[in-house]
Amino acid sequence: MKANFVTNPGSLRIAVLVSTYARSETDHEVPWLRESVKRLVARGHKVTVIAPAYHGLGDHQIDNVPVHRFRYAPSRWEMLTHGEGAPNKLKKNPILNLLTLTYVLGGVYAAWRTCLKERIDILHVHWPFPHGLMALLPAWLPGSRVVYSCHSAELALAASSKAASAVLAFCLKKADAITANSAHTASLVQDLSGQSAQIIPWGASIRVNEREAAGAQPKSRTINQPFPLSSHSAEESPLLLFSGRLIERKGVNYLLQAMPLILRQQQVRLVITGDGHYRQQWERLSQGLRLDGSVRFAGFVSSEELSTLFATCSIYVHPAIYDSKGDTEGQGVVLVEALCHRKPVVASEVGGITDVIKNGETGLLVPEKNPGAIADAVLRLLNNPEYAARLGEQGYQYAQDYFNWNRIMDQYEVIYRECVLSARPPSVEEQEIEPVTT
Repeated sequence: MKANFVTNPGSLRIAVLVSTYARSETDHEVPWLRESVKRLVARGHKVTVIAPAYHGLGDHQIDNVPVHRFRYAPSRWEMLTHGEGAPNKLKKNPILNLLTLTYVLGGVYAAWRTCLKERIDILHVHWPFPHGLMALLPAWLPGSRVVYSCHSAELALAASSKAASAVLAFCLKKADAITANSAHTASLVQDLSGQSAQIIPWGASIRVNEREAAGAQPKSRTINQPFPLSSHSAEESPLLLFSGRLIERKGVNYLLQAMPLILRQQQVRLVITGDGHYRQQWERLSQGLRLDGSVRFAGFVSSEELSTLFATCSIYVHPAIYDSKGDTEGQGVVLVEALCHRKPVVASEVGGITDVIKNGETGLLVPEKNPGAIADAVLRLLNNPEYAARLGEQGYQYAQDYFNWNRIMDQYEVIYRECVLSARPPSVEEQEIEPVTT
C-alpha cells in the first residue's frame, strides 16, 4: 500500500483515535480536539474520528467529519468515557475496570478496520494509555504511521501500576512520533519511556466576542440567576470566574476557601461553570462557608455563554492541584481562552500551567492548595487595575503567538509529512547520487 502523500502532497488520510469526542453538534466535550479536526479538514485532509460508543451511540458525523463509534459493552454500560473522563470514573466506580478489556479489544478492531478500509496514512492517537494498544496492529500496515499525543492524564493513570507503566512505555517506543501538550507532559514521557516528545500545545476552542471583550454590554443569559452575571458593569462588584470539570485536580475547594478572605476586604462574586462528581461536595462547602450570595454554580454552559462570562469577569482563577492519584493539569486550555479574552489570571504553579501562565508576565502563579495565596493574588489584581490590565494584554499577545492555531497545525502537518515520507522508499529524484571517486 502506498501513502496518498506520494501522489498528492497536500492531502493525507488521517484517522484520529480518541477516548472522547463530541456526541452531537451541540456537545462541548474536548472542544479543542474538535477544533483541531476541523482545521485539518480545512487544510484539505480527509479525516476520520475513531471514538468509543456512549450508551449505544452509533456512527455519525460532526462538522461533516465521520465519527466511527466502537462498541465495547451493552449500551447501558457504555459510560467509561466522556463527562468526567475515564480516570475519574474508574476512581469513583472501580467496577468499571471490568470494561477495560472489552474497551481495548473494541478499539483494536475499530482502528485496524478503519486504517485498512480507508487506507489511512496517519493514525493520530490521543491519550496513548490505553489507546496505544489499539494502534499496535494498524502500525504494521504498509504505509501507515502512528503519532501519539500525550496530555498527562494518561501518564498519571499508567503510573498507578508497574504493569501499566510498562505497557505505556512499550507503546511509546513503537510510535513514529510523539507530541506533548506542555513541557511538564514531555518530561513525564521522557521519564517513563526515554522517548522525546515534541511540545505542541493546544489553542483556544471558543470564539472571542470582540464586541463584548471590548467592553460592550453583554446580552442577558439564563445563567444570570441568582445574581446578574452577564449584566456586569463597572459599578457592580468584580466577578471572578472558574471553568472546568468539577473533579479533584481542579482544586475548586481551595478557591471557595479563599472567598471569605477576599470578601473581608472587597465584595466580589464567583461563577463556577462545569460539572462533575465533586459538585455536590463543593456546593455543600460553599453553603458551609455562607457563600450562597456570592458564589454561583452554573453547571455546563455553551461556548457563547462562556465567552460572555470571560468578557464579563474581572479575573479568571484556576486553583488546580496534584490530586490523590498524582494527576494535574497537562496544559489547561481554558487558561489560553482566558488570555485570548485579555483577562488577568491567577493559577496554581503545577503541571503544564506554567507553560501558559508566566508569573508576573501573563498572570500570577500561586502555590497549590493555598487559599491564602489565592486570596492575596486576587486582591493584588483587584487593587491594582492597571497592573491587572497590563497582565491581560501581555497574556493576550502571548496567546496570539504561542497558542496560535495556524502555528499549531503547521507543526502537526510537518510531523505528519515526515512520518509519511519515512513510510515509503525514496524516489529516484530524492536519492542522493554519490560522486564517483578515483
